[in-house]
Amino acid sequence: MTSVATSAPSVSTLRRTLRSGFFKRSDTSLFFLIVVVTLVAAATLSDFRTWSNISNLLNTVALIAIVAIGEAVTILARQIDLSVGAILGICAYLVGEATGHVSGPLGPVVGVVMALALGGALGLGNALLIDGLKMPAIIATLATLSIYTGVQIFVNNGSQLYLTQVPKWLSGLRGATWFGIGTFIWIAAICMLVVSFILRRTRFGRDVYALGSNPEAAVYLGVKVRLRTYQLFALCGAMAGLGGLLYVSQFGNVDATAGSGMNLTVIAAAVVGGVSLFGGSGTAYNAVLGALLLGEIQNILELTRISVFAEQTLQGVAIVVAVAVYAVVSRRLRRPVRRQAMVEAAAGAHGDATVASGVTAPRDGEHE
Repeated sequence: MTSVATSAPSVSTLRRTLRSGFFKRSDTSLFFLIVVVTLVAAATLSDFRTWSNISNLLNTVALIAIVAIGEAVTILARQIDLSVGAILGICAYLVGEATGHVSGPLGPVVGVVMALALGGALGLGNALLIDGLKMPAIIATLATLSIYTGVQIFVNNGSQLYLTQVPKWLSGLRGATWFGIGTFIWIAAICMLVVSFILRRTRFGRDVYALGSNPEAAVYLGVKVRLRTYQLFALCGAMAGLGGLLYVSQFGNVDATAGSGMNLTVIAAAVVGGVSLFGGSGTAYNAVLGALLLGEIQNILELTRISVFAEQTLQGVAIVVAVAVYAVVSRRLRRPVRRQAMVEAAAGAHGDATVASGVTAPRDGEHE
């Protein structure tokens, strides 16, 4: 009897937790999905459990996450950048080659600054088309994707950049660790924390969410739309530029195809992670979770030797499923709010009609 009475509160507490919406949050649900995928892969694939595979997986995920964080910022503002792959490729080659001529302890600092500056400048090119020519972001960045891809082919000039041509700090960045944790992971974590702080604690971040939630209201409230457009695309380009620097260390050689296919991958990472394509909802943390899930799926497909075309198909399917699920969940979450608003509106209308007619409702114990 005592055991039944003791277990009752725990069951009711669990039910209240489930009803509270804790497991309805996109980031929580995605985290548990990642845990399940990891456990299943570790139990069924012996190659998945090897340290070399885990290290390669985490480095690839960190690279995708860094670029996806920048993409997430543009999506939050109801924009999109389809040129991040080409920006990454240009920065990987030019910055990687330039670092070979920089020696001394300031080499890493110079390399990072160059990557951020070049990527940010290319991002400003996107913003210039959007603001100056009033082009939709999807059209403008599709155009710059072609332009930047042509520039990438031109600067490569049919050659390749190898690890032997870059300084030791860059070639060894992939295998370096701080306190036992890979350098790539540290860089991705720092980017996530910095961008999360910017989005949550600065005027720029609040304006980005305002633009994504309701652009017309944001303009009415005095949001500097033109300035924010340049800033958010510069930030997205800068993150892609930083990703280009890490790309050199991760893959060992850079050619004219570097970064191809990255556009869909980072958009899928942001959207699957919980960043709404409709804008105004999501965080940098969501983009990192999405990158981790897609990175694991890609790694599993490679270990099972499934075609690369299947990987691209699954990425496209993941975007469709994520958008569909978000739309369904959003409608269900808004349903009680709409119902409550209708009840309050009806009650208010009834009260106004009663006052207008001069009739008051009878009190308890009174008769009409």
